Amino acid sequence: MHNSRLRAKLTTGIATLVIGFVGIGVVAAPAAAAGGRSLPAGSSLYALSCDEGILNPQLFSIDAATAGATAIGAATSEENACAGQPAWNPLTSTAYFVSWGPDTTLGTVDLSTGASVTVAPFTFEGDGERVDSLAIGLDGAAFAVSGDELFTVDLATGELAEVGQLGVVGLYGFAVDPTTGDFFAISPEGLIYSVDVTTGAATLVGDTGLNSGSFNAPFSLQIDSAGILWIEGDSFEPDLGFVANLWSVDPADLSSSSVLSGAIAVGEDPVYSEALLFVPAPVVPVAPVVPVEPAAVVVPVAPQLANTGVDAAPIAAGGALVALLGVVLLVPVVHRRRATA
Repeated sequence: MHNSRLRAKLTTGIATLVIGFVGIGVVAAPAAAAGGRSLPAGSSLYALSCDEGILNPQLFSIDAATAGATAIGAATSEENACAGQPAWNPLTSTAYFVSWGPDTTLGTVDLSTGASVTVAPFTFEGDGERVDSLAIGLDGAAFAVSGDELFTVDLATGELAEVGQLGVVGLYGFAVDPTTGDFFAISPEGLIYSVDVTTGAATLVGDTGLNSGSFNAPFSLQIDSAGILWIEGDSFEPDLGFVANLWSVDPADLSSSSVLSGAIAVGEDPVYSEALLFVPAPVVPVAPVVPVEPAAVVVPVAPQLANTGVDAAPIAAGGALVALLGVVLLVPVVHRRRATA
């Protein structure tokens, strides 16, 4: 049976809705046909489990197009705990997540081994604080949602500092848009909000339609480097209980662009998760341009006579003597011409 701790903060109306669907035999219909989108080249999608059947949290890599899951390592938590919204710190290349257990704690998970480590309990003014979701900006600044409030998070200590009122509750999906640096959140009703992290105010952007008569209540949100929204949406199956479905939505057409990749599963075995994590492709450093030294200025060499082996000094002196003799001979001729005239 799936972990129900997260449901403690949901309204009883959602539970009533599920029972009503089962009672009257309504089959939940997806908002769009299956056939998932692909991630941008080089990027990755992960999920952390929320399942009492295994030691939590277990890390899975997710095939975005099919929702197929592959376990990475073995879960290392010392007790069962449901993983909440993870976040990627682009400055330190570290994956953080919220862990709902006896205490709500901040943890990290190694994406290559699956090993998770508890950083610290979330606290506010010295007291423990339940955190619903976590997001980290492009500058490494971390924020957390708790009820209808937004907090900053010290990633080293788990200490929270209040930013302001959101004006809405139940924002379990929270993410930064890597294309703009803006923050967005999603409610279990499928509504998308922009979040001003300087004031805490949440502003309704639109409706994904994921929970409009089909009960695909969203509990996790990530945004890829092409701006596509990736959403985990709960559905209820009589034989399985809650099932985690992977959806993608184009923000340019929120209400009618949802695409179902499928139920998150290892083979035929469902994996229940409320914690998606998108990791962008590694940044390939660009080799610096090496400045090219300016070409040396070539000074033209004055042309010289070929070296014949003859000393040029006597030749020059002889030339001067011939010129002088010519002048001497010319003078009498000039005088004679003047006399004749």
